Amino acid sequence: MAASLGCSATPGAAHPTDGGTVAHGCSVPLICGDDGAVHSCDGQVIGAVVEDCAAHGQACSLGRCTTSACYSTEARTRSLSGCLFYTVQPDNVAADEAAMTSYVVSNAGSDPANVQLERATPGTTKTTGWMRVTGVQIPAGSSGRLQAAGLEVTNPGITPFSAVRISSDRPITVAEIESDDGTQPATSSSGTAILPLQSLGSSHRAVTYAQEVTDDVQQWVGNRGGAGRVIVVGTQPGTKLTFQPITAVSGDVGQLVGALGAGQALPITLNDGDVFQIYTNAPDEDLTGSLIAVTSGAPVAVFSGNISTSYGSNQTGINSSDMAHEQMLPLSSWSTDYLAAPVTPQASIGCTSFFDGGPTGSQDGGAGTASIWRVVASQDGTQVDLGLPSPESVWLDAGQSVTRISAVPFTVHATQPVLLVQGMDCEPSLSLGISVSTRALLVDYAFAAIPSFDQTIALVRPAGVAIELDGAPIPETAFQEVGSGFQLAELPLPACNAPAGACQHRLTAQSPGFGVTLRGMDVSASYVLTAPGLLRCESNSELCLN
Repeated sequence: MAASLGCSATPGAAHPTDGGTVAHGCSVPLICGDDGAVHSCDGQVIGAVVEDCAAHGQACSLGRCTTSACYSTEARTRSLSGCLFYTVQPDNVAADEAAMTSYVVSNAGSDPANVQLERATPGTTKTTGWMRVTGVQIPAGSSGRLQAAGLEVTNPGITPFSAVRISSDRPITVAEIESDDGTQPATSSSGTAILPLQSLGSSHRAVTYAQEVTDDVQQWVGNRGGAGRVIVVGTQPGTKLTFQPITAVSGDVGQLVGALGAGQALPITLNDGDVFQIYTNAPDEDLTGSLIAVTSGAPVAVFSGNISTSYGSNQTGINSSDMAHEQMLPLSSWSTDYLAAPVTPQASIGCTSFFDGGPTGSQDGGAGTASIWRVVASQDGTQVDLGLPSPESVWLDAGQSVTRISAVPFTVHATQPVLLVQGMDCEPSLSLGISVSTRALLVDYAFAAIPSFDQTIALVRPAGVAIELDGAPIPETAFQEVGSGFQLAELPLPACNAPAGACQHRLTAQSPGFGVTLRGMDVSASYVLTAPGLLRCESNSELCLN
């Protein structure tokens, strides 16, 4: 998936992760100095030159040497496109451990992008080594994908040098799809958009589903009892952070991570490419709302979800347990306004609903089209208004959440920033909700579909906004009114048979734009990807922590 996002910045004075100029002092181990070179940071004082970027025709950005095109894009701290993406291959059930993970890359620019998939390896005392796994050149205005298997991180606690990253010499965007159905039938898939380095943050809260050993979960070897998990990836040496659950979590079987009481902070130190992972280990435990906060050092990448879940349902039928996995937005990218737009399964699979039998308007009632929604608060005393057809107001403190099951769209408005996530019916998933803040809507968005999955987009717009898909206007008849001045369309995408393994699509619109979610589904697995609404910080916001 890719955003076509322009930027007019040019190489000059170096900038840290907030786009400002480095003048005095430093707070991360590797920093760009005013001379455009990479320097060490020694006791918050800029130290010796580690690498002279200008000597090989490059610019310094985010503590490394890179191209001028990457420098310009990375000056935008809330961009979907970038040149360096940190991620991890999460542990899956045994049936899918050998399956490929796809990193779907879109290049919306006017030049080819040379893209590498790399894995962390031990390096020097100052830096981590990164070994090339595979690479591809993505032509201008096209998409492609990188595939890899066998790089899963399975253990709780800290696993050194176990992250993967995607690097490019031109701005791209990346989506990750676990068990991509490319070489074997997928039974447990998931997907998430991956944030570029400059859009990572220092404060996050996690979202998982409660651990439940249902019949469907239990049939898969390696299910960990439907455990919830949180994964944190380090991006620079010596990053110190804390993990703090809002409810108690029992220790894992091997006691690599001990039990934590409600609100108890666990201190963690990560180097570049290290991975920290924590699982629940008892029925009903839930890591939702857990705070991951950097206390010193660089921003981190945070992922959360479940290794296998059926939302606690023992419903039988076509639906089966599935992985839930999503990259969490930093608190500074949370919004106060969302539209909960359910993404329905295709009718051809004869879905048996997880949410059968609920009252009309608030649950599915047996139609097999509902989604499960969770809203998580960032601050104490947050009022959350859930809109029609079942309006209600709830008050939440930081880390607390409210859940609603609905087959129809509804609005979410909060007095303080919140995070909305969606779980799809029939094949469980975890995906971001669509922020409808005018600062989060897109006007030009390129994304990719892959083979083997039936794929559909859910498209949200302010009423009347003209939108084109692949150069053709989307007819007004495709949209339905969903209240509060917004409209929703659900559009199937044609089957993808491209030799490159990815088919490029592009949405363009007049301002204020649109929000979009991509759903991929086969008979026994699914993934859902939402284009993140990366809000820019307001000058008076308490959430501008990074």
